[in-house]
Amino acid sequence: MIGTASAGANVRTITGSNGDVQVTAQIYVPDGGQSVSVRLGHNGTSVSLTSARIRVMDPRGEQIYARETPFEFDSGGVWDAVGFELPRALDLGRYLVSFDAIVDVETEAGSVEVRVAGTDVVEFFVRSSATLSDFQTTPPNVPAGEKVVVSGIALRGSSGSTPLVDEPVQIWFDPKGTAPRVYRGSATPDARGYFEKTLVAPSDGTWRAVVPKSDRYVESTPADATQETRVINRAVRSGSAVKAVGAYSGGVRVIAPDVVIGLHSVTARFDLAFVGFGGTRSSSHMSIESRRGEGMYPDGAGFSPMLHWPQTVLPDGSVAPESQSDHAEVRISPWMPAGVYDVGIGAQHVAVCTAVPLFGRGGCPTRFVLADPTITTMTVKRASSTTVSASAKTFTGPKTITLSGAVRKVQLVGNTKVANRLSPNTPVKLYFDPAGSAGPVYKKTVKTGSAGTYSTKVGTSISGRWIAEYPGTALQAPSQHAVTITVR
Repeated sequence: MIGTASAGANVRTITGSNGDVQVTAQIYVPDGGQSVSVRLGHNGTSVSLTSARIRVMDPRGEQIYARETPFEFDSGGVWDAVGFELPRALDLGRYLVSFDAIVDVETEAGSVEVRVAGTDVVEFFVRSSATLSDFQTTPPNVPAGEKVVVSGIALRGSSGSTPLVDEPVQIWFDPKGTAPRVYRGSATPDARGYFEKTLVAPSDGTWRAVVPKSDRYVESTPADATQETRVINRAVRSGSAVKAVGAYSGGVRVIAPDVVIGLHSVTARFDLAFVGFGGTRSSSHMSIESRRGEGMYPDGAGFSPMLHWPQTVLPDGSVAPESQSDHAEVRISPWMPAGVYDVGIGAQHVAVCTAVPLFGRGGCPTRFVLADPTITTMTVKRASSTTVSASAKTFTGPKTITLSGAVRKVQLVGNTKVANRLSPNTPVKLYFDPAGSAGPVYKKTVKTGSAGTYSTKVGTSISGRWIAEYPGTALQAPSQHAVTITVR
């Protein structure tokens, strides 16, 4: 009769019996698949094989090895053993071993045949190590909640000699502090081993990439990249420009803030980082050009700010290679044109292409030009302010009250002069936000008179807030103000 099998790590024990005669076959294959070992145990005086077959199936379900009798077991008393070398250069993945034997057991009462068999009784794995390199987040410093590109190169083997292709790389984010690490998705390397994923940077922390343990790979040593964020009260815009030369590519990602100008200058920070396979670095500057003219800039204002490259001084006093990220800071004066500005780069780039010595492919371009004046945009608007007051704030309702207020706008009044002036003929939207969680409800729109003020009557029967909002324009920022009403 056919017996049962017990599980183990790459080891299975199969038991067969015929009456009181029992045979146990123990089959072992180490990870890597160098060999198959079979040991037979029995309760007779000796054993021999009438027939036996060992079969190994590869990850695709194809037979790569088969061995049939005759072969001899080395006598070891109760246990008899035999070993077989498997073919070299096995593909990565999961393999299955089957065993089927008719064993002739000699006993004091005579010879007894026992079958010991099992299909796919042993599984073993041929795995490779994986190495991650050039792992980075671009940009590494961004406004909180902005998207970043997390990228790197995955290589097969501890020496990193060939690309790791089509094996998912897990991406995790470890927030600064005591919050736990969070899985953020996976990225699949291409034929070059390059992988990238666009994700949101929620806070300060560390991005982590790891090739998880699988049928084909052991878990890699993690690769980390530091993420810094900052809180800003401005909207941001972002874009990328990438150029490919043969199998290699390099590009730039730019994040630009929208700006609201009052009576004083505002400093705008532009974050720039390089993306693409290998790595690139800029040799010069960004370009910022307004699309309209105004005041002393009838043809528009233009900037060509130099990029600030962070440097790290090593313990021996030397300077580490420059980071793959930088930024520029531009001071926007109140009398510069309001409106849309094109933000780009007009620089020559140098391709680092770390893949050349690793992959031995050669032919990596050492220099290429990437010039794009409109990678993204920013909007500059002049500030406004809106006020609202009520003729009565606490009363027994319902009651008709009067809401009044004014709208002021920062305006260019000379080539290099601005003023915060009352704004006539300006629309003001009125909303009522009832106490509780219902949210504001639009009621009506009024306009300021020639003096820049407005006044209107509204009926109020419940407690809440009256909100006055100037919606803004393409050149003027919106503003709002509220007054709280209590109805007994």
